[in-house]
Amino acid sequence: MEFENNINNNEGYSPEAIANFELAIEEFAESLLAIKSEDANISVFRSLQIIMNGRKRRIGDLGNVESPDDPMRIQLMIYNKEHLQQVFDFIRESGFPAKNEEGSQFIHIRVPKPSRMQLEEIGDDIVRRTNSVCTRLTKMKTNTGLRIRAAMEKEFIDQRIANLASKRINDNLDRCTQEVRIIGLMKRKKILGSFFKTVERDDNDLLKVINKRVKLEQKRIENQNQQKIQAEALVREQEEPSEIAEENVTG
Repeated sequence: MEFENNINNNEGYSPEAIANFELAIEEFAESLLAIKSEDANISVFRSLQIIMNGRKRRIGDLGNVESPDDPMRIQLMIYNKEHLQQVFDFIRESGFPAKNEEGSQFIHIRVPKPSRMQLEEIGDDIVRRTNSVCTRLTKMKTNTGLRIRAAMEKEFIDQRIANLASKRINDNLDRCTQEVRIIGLMKRKKILGSFFKTVERDDNDLLKVINKRVKLEQKRIENQNQQKIQAEALVREQEEPSEIAEENVTG
């Protein structure tokens, strides 16, 4: 432990790199929170094309598309009121039940559940995001390695500390890369549901890690509940003699 502390005192490269790894994981996990299965329907509506004034226009360019309350309902707010009726008619003609209240720029549309293909497109996007973050982590490691080498050449740190710092960075890169892939895999699994299938080379190994974590968490909760029950039972046992004693005194 003392030797490890000396490393931290003599170089700031590995702590900085590890902090950046952790930040990248947090940002990635946060970015996935906004991805939902209803995004499939939203994407479809944004990409629908309508002939407006003689040229093709995307619905997403003519209004804001969202699903704030119900994944089976799309809310479309048309920016220009002059386009409202034409867009409304286009949506109805495309086979979607839609309604618009008089004087409102909102069109409310009922949509079916996302298809397997639509959900898989979201899953593919999550894979791309996951791989992008892993590449980012590797670049962080490479850049820090170059800085360590430069520091060693200028004799700011010696070979031993440089090697130990590099080892810490490599070990944490492996750990953080796995964590990113686990987060991405869990999100894909949640989005795809019964349509989920393994697509990446390490998916099966990561699923084993996830299942192990789930079992450990379940065991932890069970132990916690058991300890709570035992503590409550102990309190009752301690209270009962006092109640009996009070009854005897009263009697």
